[in-house]
Amino acid sequence: MIIGERFAVRVSPGELHFNAAHFITFDGTCENLHGHNFHVLLEARGDNAPDAYVIDFVRLTHMAAGICRELHDGVLLAGDSPEVRLREEGDMVHVESYDKRFALPAASCIILPLPNTTAEMLAAHVANRLLEELAAADALANLHTLEVAVEEADDQWGVCIRELARNG
Repeated sequence: MIIGERFAVRVSPGELHFNAAHFITFDGTCENLHGHNFHVLLEARGDNAPDAYVIDFVRLTHMAAGICRELHDGVLLAGDSPEVRLREEGDMVHVESYDKRFALPAASCIILPLPNTTAEMLAAHVANRLLEELAAADALANLHTLEVAVEEADDQWGVCIRELARNG
């Protein structure tokens, strides 16, 4: 017996990827600076619109690809971390965390409003940016949930799930 229907739109990597360097802090340590080929997977769940779709695939993909381009080819730094200290000096960013010290060209640095640059936090950043863009385009009406996953290494995904307020 069917008691209801739920709908979702899923967009898998394809053009949703970025290459970037990062490090994470955990257990009182700081990793070495290293890079990944990150991939992004999206799922938007919600009600079907009168024309029978949750959200336009093309619009969703285009917005998410733009966010990936913002992160591409940079050094991702946690701007809201108590374990990471950032100091901009001229055209350089000096980074200190536990026993690590880095001096990086400012033009290569992407300072994110995150406590760490884990795959989970990168997924949260992509979700936040995507929700901002969807809201600005008045494209949130049908959505209940946005799930963003970021793959850091083969089959290792960090996931952020945002439950959205329902209109009406």
